[in-house]
Amino acid sequence: MAHVKGLHEARGLPVGNLAPPKDQHNGKLTAKLARLDHHRGLLERQLAVWTEKQRLTRSRLILLEKEIAELERLIRQSREADRGVNRRKRARKTDRGYGGTVPRLDFSVEY
Repeated sequence: MAHVKGLHEARGLPVGNLAPPKDQHNGKLTAKLARLDHHRGLLERQLAVWTEKQRLTRSRLILLEKEIAELERLIRQSREADRGVNRRKRARKTDRGYGGTVPRLDFSVEY
């Protein structure tokens, strides 16, 4: 079987005796084949783009979830430290030598 380089080199599909004007019928089938082939290529390109975007979105989501977990951990630590300072303040209200400080956390959120 000879290798066909493209649709323009295909002379027509061997269909059999479906209609008397063979040239017209084969031309329609060849045009339909060309349209379907073009549509298939379009869908393959869309799938490739969508798959790549899905992969990027998944990696961004993983990074965002890690950042959220880290911020939640910092907030919990800050609240625990605040509770500890407040308990010491209540316990030492009469103590004049108390010099406790509240720890300050600096962090940034990027979108």
